Amino acid sequence: MKKRLSWVIPFVMAAAAVSAEEPADALTRGKLESDLGHPAVAAEAFASVARAEQATAPQRWEALVRLGVARRDAGDPVGSVSALEDAFRRYGKDPEALRFLLLALERAVPAQERWEQVYQQVTLDVDRRVPERPVVRVFWPGVPVGLCPCSGLPVDLHFKDGDLQDVFRLFADVSGLNVVVQPGVRGRVDYRANGVPWDEVLERMLAPYGYVAQLEGNVLWIGRPGELGPRRPFTGAPMSFEYADKDLIEALREVAANGRASVEPAQGVAGHVTFKLTDVPWDQAFDLLTRVNGLTWSRAGGVIWVGFRERAKAR
Repeated sequence: MKKRLSWVIPFVMAAAAVSAEEPADALTRGKLESDLGHPAVAAEAFASVARAEQATAPQRWEALVRLGVARRDAGDPVGSVSALEDAFRRYGKDPEALRFLLLALERAVPAQERWEQVYQQVTLDVDRRVPERPVVRVFWPGVPVGLCPCSGLPVDLHFKDGDLQDVFRLFADVSGLNVVVQPGVRGRVDYRANGVPWDEVLERMLAPYGYVAQLEGNVLWIGRPGELGPRRPFTGAPMSFEYADKDLIEALREVAANGRASVEPAQGVAGHVTFKLTDVPWDQAFDLLTRVNGLTWSRAGGVIWVGFRERAKAR
């Protein structure tokens, strides 16, 4: 009997010590176990914080999010999604909690000014078509989800207050595509990705600002959903163009000359362009030149008429 008690008593004392652990200490212990590669042990620590009555709200939402990540790393996708759903349901209206949750889901988060405008409209949904492997989806206001094929080369990225213009240059290099950006597209993001297809990364970084990407041949067009316009068929011979502060009308006429067409611009069409495209049909290059300058065009025989997009809508 004495020998048996010598095993039972330490066990009871250890259990009492764990239950008395402060939430802050349990969080620290869980993060340490995660860093050491022990996700199952870390999950136990985070779960204890999430249910601790003395834990503060920030400690609980941090614990729930970290619990979701730890369960995912431990090979428990169902338990992971359950914890993340619980975090969103209970704390999704707290901007700090939601920001932490989205970053844990490897989603980009916009700069503070934009974040304050949209965070209350962000929603989460769970795709349970494969019950044993549910997937959390994030919806940003005004942007459809799942636009990209998401089959590009996997990339590892870490942006802290990164400029979207730098992102576009990076993806032009990674993809080998011509990247054309609608005027006014700008923003800064926080984002971390490990082994995510580059086109999925791009979609995640654009969505917080209400932007989308559309692939047309070897041109990746970036702008707002309503500004991209319908896809047009292009049949011109592939050409390369590069202009630096070039007069807009001169540029249009040079591009059109490749299709043996002349250009008749509407009164008031003017400006300068800096533009580079490689191996793009000349008529697609013409289309892009007009679209990024708020213009529209139509062809009748050997003449291309160029006018203002808003005026064309009014007619």
